[in-house]
Amino acid sequence: MKARALWVAILTLVVSSTLSARVPDIASQDGATVLCYHIVESPQDPRMEISRETFLQQMRYLAMTGYTVVSLRDAYDYAVGKKDSLPKNAVVVTIDDGWRSTYTEVFPEMKKRHFPFTVFIYPNIIGQTPYALTWKQVREMSDAGVDIESHSFSHPFLTRRRNASLDDKRYAAWLDHELAESKRTLERATGRAVNFLAYPYGDYDHYLVPSVAHAGYSAALTCDFGRVRRNSDPLRMKRVVIDKQMDFSTFRRFLGAGSMKLEEMTPQPGQILDVEPSLTIAAKIPNFRSVDPRSVGMALLSMAGTLPYTYDPRDGSVSITVRNALKGTFQRALVWATDSKTGRRVEAMWTFRLPAAPVLPAQDCPAIDVAPTSPTVARTGGGGAIHGSGLQRR
Repeated sequence: MKARALWVAILTLVVSSTLSARVPDIASQDGATVLCYHIVESPQDPRMEISRETFLQQMRYLAMTGYTVVSLRDAYDYAVGKKDSLPKNAVVVTIDDGWRSTYTEVFPEMKKRHFPFTVFIYPNIIGQTPYALTWKQVREMSDAGVDIESHSFSHPFLTRRRNASLDDKRYAAWLDHELAESKRTLERATGRAVNFLAYPYGDYDHYLVPSVAHAGYSAALTCDFGRVRRNSDPLRMKRVVIDKQMDFSTFRRFLGAGSMKLEEMTPQPGQILDVEPSLTIAAKIPNFRSVDPRSVGMALLSMAGTLPYTYDPRDGSVSITVRNALKGTFQRALVWATDSKTGRRVEAMWTFRLPAAPVLPAQDCPAIDVAPTSPTVARTGGGGAIHGSGLQRR
């Protein structure tokens, strides 16, 4: 019953934190979107774990379609005025908790793509379960340039209201241990300064924030939905939490992509192709005069790497020629641009498939997806805490 009550408390926190958080807040291209992941593939988790293929697909999308992955330090420096600008469509990748999949799944993919990323670790998880990181893995990632930061010492709710059983003196001592000892432990393990904190479960209030600063942290990240912008409060930095309920279309919308109309797609949406040694994939942007011609791009997301594309600003036609036979089941073609008036990124995607490929449910891979701009309330969430060898959601 205790575990169930705690899980209900988490859900209440998550729901209450999302009621006013809607996607339009993230539509502006100013600043950076900070993505928050937890578990990739294993251990199985009712919400915060995503599949390996989902993670790889999202990283391919960032790499191939005009996004720039920047460090958390860059986003922080921009917010506080130490950095004049960030690249357009800037994204920060963060991983919470300290699960083994951070090393086995995330680390190799990010190294391959030369993407910086931050891992928020609570030391009490390290080595406590086969699914957790070891200190050797933490040091290896840190030595390779991965940013290791704090997620408190044992991942409890940190706010005073959630620790009402402690008197003020005991609460202050306990909080100092959670904040300061985590920082010290991680700094000893990596030999590098720890400057950032991710609030466990995204739970914070105006009483906790000064204590975080007093413990020596320059910034702290929440689970509040939105972008990090110029003059954002560094101790209340926003993120977009990625969970297993988020499909690819929603992921793209939460990064700020609006809808784009396409016509004359070749191959047609949903078409089954013959296997050919070469293929031209093409489309037309009917309202091409409303987009910046320098911003138009095209990619085949199922390819391992990028292919050159051509764009004709006189009629809005864009195309890619594939010289080698395609592999895989579904092929996803994506076109993007920047709206000339609003400066907002817009895009559209359509799918086609190879012969004998199984048909996936429509909601997983629609034939055409123009990233509609009226989504539902954004989802946010927190992390998981480890005790002994089992996974408990707290």
